[in-house]
Amino acid sequence: MTPLLDKTSFGAIFLVMVLMPLVSHAGGLGVAPLIFILGVFGLVLALKTKSFKITGVQFALIIFLTWLSLTALWSPYRPDDMLTNYVKLFIMAIVFYWSWPLFEYAGRRRPRRLQHLLMSTSLFGAGLLIIDLLSDFGLTLLFNPADDFNEKIFRIIDAEMNLGHAITILVLLAAPVSMLMLARLPKRMAKPIMAVFIALLACAALLNNLSVGLLGLIGVLAAMGLGYMLPRKAPPVLLILAVLIIMAAPLLAYIASQYAQNPPGDVPLSWDHRLRMWGYCWNVIADNPLIGAGFDASRSFDETYIAKDGREITTVSLHPHNAGVQIWTETGLIGALLASAVIASLIKPVQNFVQSRGHAGAVSGVIMATLIISSLTYGAWQFWWWGSVFFAVGTLHLLPTSKNPLPIDDAQWIEN
Repeated sequence: MTPLLDKTSFGAIFLVMVLMPLVSHAGGLGVAPLIFILGVFGLVLALKTKSFKITGVQFALIIFLTWLSLTALWSPYRPDDMLTNYVKLFIMAIVFYWSWPLFEYAGRRRPRRLQHLLMSTSLFGAGLLIIDLLSDFGLTLLFNPADDFNEKIFRIIDAEMNLGHAITILVLLAAPVSMLMLARLPKRMAKPIMAVFIALLACAALLNNLSVGLLGLIGVLAAMGLGYMLPRKAPPVLLILAVLIIMAAPLLAYIASQYAQNPPGDVPLSWDHRLRMWGYCWNVIADNPLIGAGFDASRSFDETYIAKDGREITTVSLHPHNAGVQIWTETGLIGALLASAVIASLIKPVQNFVQSRGHAGAVSGVIMATLIISSLTYGAWQFWWWGSVFFAVGTLHLLPTSKNPLPIDDAQWIEN
């Protein structure tokens, strides 16, 4: 049984890692089924090895997902699909959870191969982005050609969004990949190769005009440094910060509502739209503070405004582009508390996971990337984004174990 488990776990992760740059480049929608498959393998592995158990994190996640499903009862959004988004999210998130034990199992048995595969595929993905962007999406148009000029314009618009998704996925992976490079590559090569990877990612964000990608990368680098310097304190502090940001989301929405009443003319269009979305949600939060307007209610908001360029734009484009604001808008205070409970339940497992400064830097980077990107773009319930986060968490378990355990506290490490 053990050889079969070794082969299937390694093979599944190997295949997903090889496909990840291509799937990401195509927009990332394929990430969800890939991580779902890993989750299924991980669940089977847990049952076969008799290691299956419901953790505090899982319990908190199930309660949160159950509340999300209940709020659909009073949501104004009525989908035609029998398999609704909240049902799919409930199933996917629970299965996604089991992807990280698969990484842990495979990482203990064949760590070197998976570590080098992750580093090489991440570099490959960053290189693909640069080639496509410098060629004015020539790579995308090569594999998905347009028949005429008008169709080419729409292809380029889609490509810009798809590559934005690919950039944010790599930002999520930036910390684990960087720490792996420092730990596994020869010393004279490690820092230069890591610098090339970070530079490629930064250039991709700049070339694609993706400010959230650049902000996320800066945040990741800062969090990595903080985690490396304060390995015991930084990860839990960042998780607490995430809780505070969710709980303070109504304040952000209220401030944005004041902006929307008299917006200045020098704010970039994308940021103007974000602030208007958050401001619009303030009234919804104020009307439904306890239980929210219901799951996916944001999809039913059809109010529009005239943008600075003269276009009529829907104020809330499917979702508020801020996880905290969306949680409050659709699930209310109860949802915000349950989401915060999920994050708080991670504190102890994260502290137990951190064995070294490298571990702390990688974990801190993943937390910061998730926090920044979820606060500025994407919907809180998007399956591919959930899958991307779980994939990043899984890669953390490929970090090499430390021969020198961390001291009891950060003060002791600094003194030493």
